[in-house]
Amino acid sequence: MGKLWGGQKFAQELEGKHRLELLVEELNAKVETQQDELSRIRLSSRVDVAALENGRQEMIVLQRSIYKRDEELKLYRELLLDKDQPDGLSVVDVRLTLLDDGRIDYRWVARQKTAQMKTLQVLGELWLLGAVEGEPIEVSFEQIDEELESFPLRLKFKYFSINRGLITLPENFEPEQIRIVLRYPWMEKARFDQKFEWKIDG
Repeated sequence: MGKLWGGQKFAQELEGKHRLELLVEELNAKVETQQDELSRIRLSSRVDVAALENGRQEMIVLQRSIYKRDEELKLYRELLLDKDQPDGLSVVDVRLTLLDDGRIDYRWVARQKTAQMKTLQVLGELWLLGAVEGEPIEVSFEQIDEELESFPLRLKFKYFSINRGLITLPENFEPEQIRIVLRYPWMEKARFDQKFEWKIDG
């Protein structure tokens, strides 16, 4: 009787163990499926984030392009209306903006008015006039604008050229004026040489 009971008990335990093994296999399969689904969701999320960032970057580029077109259109209109624009080369719209990191964003527009309006190359030089401890000093933008690739600047335009950059003021330098000099490459003498007051926008 004891052997029979023991055999039945063993068979029940064996059957229970088998059921548990099947259940574990089923749960493992479910976990694996859910992990695969989670991986797909994560990948999809990363793709969505990347697509969103790409869309944002494209929007920024588009906004900048629209802003640049608006600027150019405004300048074209001004040129058409400006009957007093001097012949030859001139500079307008000099702007200075202080950035959070202490650098200065500068912007200026070179214009030309000739008998035959055609695209010409123009050489430009920018100088910062000021003082260090009371001593007058003149510094070229080549020394304070790290992004300038050449000096004099080589501009090529028909009606106008919008130019901008970033400068870092020398230590203890008190800026007073910006001097802008323009000339054509085939001429030694400057066609435009003027000083603009140092004035930060805002």
